[in-house]
Amino acid sequence: MAARSRYDPCDTLRAQDIPCLVYFEDAIAAYGVPTALFDLYLLVPDLAEAEETLLAAGWTTAPPLGRVHHFLNSPLHISHRRLLPPPGITTAEKPPSDPAAPPSQAAPGPTTTVLLPAACWTASNIDEIFLSSPDTLVPPLPVLLDGLIKALLDLPPFDQALSDHLATQISYLYGHCDALKTQDFGRELMLEHRQFHYDALSKPGLGTVPFLMEQQRIREDVRNGKHEPQRNAWYLPPTRT
Repeated sequence: MAARSRYDPCDTLRAQDIPCLVYFEDAIAAYGVPTALFDLYLLVPDLAEAEETLLAAGWTTAPPLGRVHHFLNSPLHISHRRLLPPPGITTAEKPPSDPAAPPSQAAPGPTTTVLLPAACWTASNIDEIFLSSPDTLVPPLPVLLDGLIKALLDLPPFDQALSDHLATQISYLYGHCDALKTQDFGRELMLEHRQFHYDALSKPGLGTVPFLMEQQRIREDVRNGKHEPQRNAWYLPPTRT
C-alpha cells in the first residue's frame, strides 16, 4: 500500500469541504517551537460531522484512554473524538506543504487523530479562515494564543494535568516565537487576554498558581470594565545579536 501522510485526515476532511486546523504540537511547531509531534489534534466546526467523515474513509474509533495521566482526562471533560488511522498504512516522508516538524526531518506517519470543537478554542470563525486561506492548516497566531490562554484561565486549580499542558504550550510559544516578543502583538489578541500577554513578557512565573490567579482576576475586571490592559513600561524586547 502507498505511503500515507500524517495529515491525511486533513485532506479527507477538506475534500468534503470540512474546515480543519492543526492544534497543539503541530501548530506551535509551525511558529518555531522545536517540539516533537504526538497525536494529531485538529480543530473542526462540528465533531460529529468530522468523525463520521473519517469513519467513512476507513478511520476507526480509538479505545478509551483509561486511567492514564493525560490532559484529555481532565475533570472538565474536554469535548473531543479520538480516531485511529486505517490499518496497513506506512510512514510517509514529510511533504513540503506539511505545516510542522523541524526542517530536514521526516514527520511521523498517520497517527491517532483527536478532533476538537473549534468554537471552544476561540476559533469559531474557522469557516472564514478556511475560505480566506484554503491551503493552510495552521491557525493564525492570535487565534492559537487566544485559545490556549482562554483554556488556561478557565481552569479550576485542581486540574493540574491540563494546566501543565496548556502552560507548557504557551511558554514554548513565548520562548521561541519572535512575533510574540513585542508588546505590540497584544493588539492582535482579545481585549481580555492582552494583560496576560504584557505580563507574560515581563513577569516571571507563567503557569504558576500565583500568576494564573492574578490573570484570572484581571480578566474578570476587564470583562466588567474595571480594568484597562496596561503595557509594562519596564519590558524591553530582546535585541538580536
